[in-house]
Amino acid sequence: MLVLILRFLILASFGFTIVSDSDKGTQQLVSTSNLFNLRFPQERVYLHLDRPSYWVDEDIWFKAYVKNSPINECNLYVELINPSGTVVLRNTCWVQNGLSYGDMHLPDTLTSGIYQLRAYTNWMRNFDNQWFFCEELVVSNPANTQRPGEVIRLKTRHIDLQFFPEGGSFVTGVKNKVAFKAVDNNGKGIDFSGHLTDGAGNPVAEVESRFKGIGSIVFTPEKGKRYTVEAIFPGNVRKSESLPKAKDEGVTLSINSLDSTQIEVQIYSKFTAIDVENEYLLIGQSGGYICYQKRLKTDNGVNVQRIDKNKLPGGIIQFTLFDSNLVPLCERLVYNKPKDLIKLLIKTEKQAYKPHEKVKLGVAAIAQSGKACLSNLSISVYNTTKNLTENDYPNNLYTHFLLNSELKGNIESPGYYIKDDSLSTQLALDNLLLTHGYREFNWEVVLNGAYPEIKFQPESSIQLKGRVVSSATNTPVANGKVTMMTVKGLLETYETQTDSLGNFVFQDLFFYDTLFVSLQALNKRRNRNTIIEIDANVESSPKTSSDVPTYEYSDSTLQKFTNLNEIRSIQVKKKWGFEDTIIMQELNVVAHKKEKDEHPKIYTNVGTVYDVNLNDSRSGSILDAIEGIIPGVYKENESFYARGQSVKFYMDNMEVGVDVLEQFPVELIDKVEYVKMPITVGINYSGGIIFIYPKRGMKNTVPPNEMSRGMESVKIIGYSVSRKFYSPKYDEANAVENKVDYRNTLYWNPVLRTDSTGIAVTGFYNSDEVGEIKIVVEGLTSDGKLCRGVSGYSVK
Repeated sequence: MLVLILRFLILASFGFTIVSDSDKGTQQLVSTSNLFNLRFPQERVYLHLDRPSYWVDEDIWFKAYVKNSPINECNLYVELINPSGTVVLRNTCWVQNGLSYGDMHLPDTLTSGIYQLRAYTNWMRNFDNQWFFCEELVVSNPANTQRPGEVIRLKTRHIDLQFFPEGGSFVTGVKNKVAFKAVDNNGKGIDFSGHLTDGAGNPVAEVESRFKGIGSIVFTPEKGKRYTVEAIFPGNVRKSESLPKAKDEGVTLSINSLDSTQIEVQIYSKFTAIDVENEYLLIGQSGGYICYQKRLKTDNGVNVQRIDKNKLPGGIIQFTLFDSNLVPLCERLVYNKPKDLIKLLIKTEKQAYKPHEKVKLGVAAIAQSGKACLSNLSISVYNTTKNLTENDYPNNLYTHFLLNSELKGNIESPGYYIKDDSLSTQLALDNLLLTHGYREFNWEVVLNGAYPEIKFQPESSIQLKGRVVSSATNTPVANGKVTMMTVKGLLETYETQTDSLGNFVFQDLFFYDTLFVSLQALNKRRNRNTIIEIDANVESSPKTSSDVPTYEYSDSTLQKFTNLNEIRSIQVKKKWGFEDTIIMQELNVVAHKKEKDEHPKIYTNVGTVYDVNLNDSRSGSILDAIEGIIPGVYKENESFYARGQSVKFYMDNMEVGVDVLEQFPVELIDKVEYVKMPITVGINYSGGIIFIYPKRGMKNTVPPNEMSRGMESVKIIGYSVSRKFYSPKYDEANAVENKVDYRNTLYWNPVLRTDSTGIAVTGFYNSDEVGEIKIVVEGLTSDGKLCRGVSGYSVK
């Protein structure tokens, strides 16, 4: 919270907050909105991927950029979702100072199709899933012979044509701008042309979308008339859709932001009653903070304001017009081009290379002022010729933080809207803002105090949460003792206490891969008449969409899909030398199955073996299970004896005490072996040793029963292990030994840092394949500015 307050003070120091105003109602509105943003910061997550499409048995390499996080260090969940909406892969990454990186291996069991890569934090789960980062990926499996379904032919019933009056109001007798958007049943935009007609069928204006089915028209609606758009879509598909009915009275908000230096705001107030007040409040906010405020009056129903763009923050600004009672009337989004974006300069030694030739490149991060920038970057280099999909205007670091994460709904080809400063691009961006709502927050929610329910707290480490209840009354066990013991690796014990509601949490856990633990819960009387309930949200994933997309598979994509699959099959055969294989005659191979024991042992001769897996009826602790099972070993006064001597216990070849084993449920144990003569393993002990081996895999939880009350076994998923990207080196020394190289991603480096001069230099080698190579570098400067650059070269 301190970080957020400091951030607010910094914004104030740069003049992005309001000037003083004596109006208490206005001040209350401002303070309420700022408090809302402080209490509910909206995290943004972006993943830079090494390329846009993949084959099975390859790796997805990514770097995560996290902004506006409530804490400096947090967990990030990265998931791969198949076309049916099922999470098939899940990684947990640790974010430090807003940065993290990792990889995800695609198993060869995946079928070809459109997958989604999703990333989110635990805090983001408190809000709409639209806040999550989500990227569609084409994954191809050459062994999957099933062709994707053919594209559904466009029909009238598949088209949704919607209209969005500027500011949300549509008033007769006043010039209105009305935006529109046409999408198919998959939510993808469809361009069209047509004309606007009045109720009598008379043409009023020509209508044509500018990009992805989005556009706008400007006209003055007349009183008593209804208006309809007659649209013609590709394939001569026609659709008629009526505009909303215009009101005869009301207030409109019109904004022109095409000028490079200022924003023009026009307010029209049309009322027949003379005593209608004409005082209004115009509020502009960006990122949840108020950046503009002015009280104004209309003169003959009109007020025009011109706002200096240099006095406003960069990015999307939400302008809201309130009446004197602070009731929001109109709302309009405006884009103010940021002045602090860093366009990276990427330079290779030449524009054309040969296969296996070394590429040396430099990256420069220089601000517009000429100041060199220290920056933390990620670089991807890949062959575009071998990719199934290559969007001309893909989502990137700029578009995600400036557009996608600020607007509701899916934005197609977001890179198009900030590709340049041409008039056509600015108009397309303005139309986009007219058709997509601002997702930062809703004024009605803020003013009414309808705050979101917080169920998920920020996570600074791996955590295990749960609740302890009484096995007799099912009521919470307050001030109970919960002990957690690890099973994997060195034995470690952790203890915590339940709160008044029986809740407990083990936090500050940092480990990789998977950890098996045993839990024991005691009530205030220190007995085990308890039941442990593990929080299911610890490892559960949020709901996913089960909509299977069909729109990407155009005829040209299907042909490329088939051709590249065939090429890929040939490459796989070459890689493993299948063409050079000598076909042998039929052979009969006879062998005896060898029983495999995966547990490492320090002995060879075993007296008695107790396989727990063959005794499912056993329950309770492992000591309860082995009592009376091993010949010659008996229990007396909570200890085990053989031949009058106490028996030693070893777990995973490490000596443990009876008190430790009392906490281990039998369900965690795989095998128990008794060695009568431990001298054979270098231990001179006449009582013998019982060696206990935990399972290497098990179910997440064990249902409680009479013998296992107060005990629970749990599998905790730790952080994903980050591997290093393999980039081969070709030189004269190993040129003969090099195998055929078909890397689609030539180079990936998630941590490329520029020095004090703003320069970073790196290098890599080309593969055997020719084609067009794309270089994408993204990242952040040390003071949080966005950096991005794109370049390329050819391999011939």
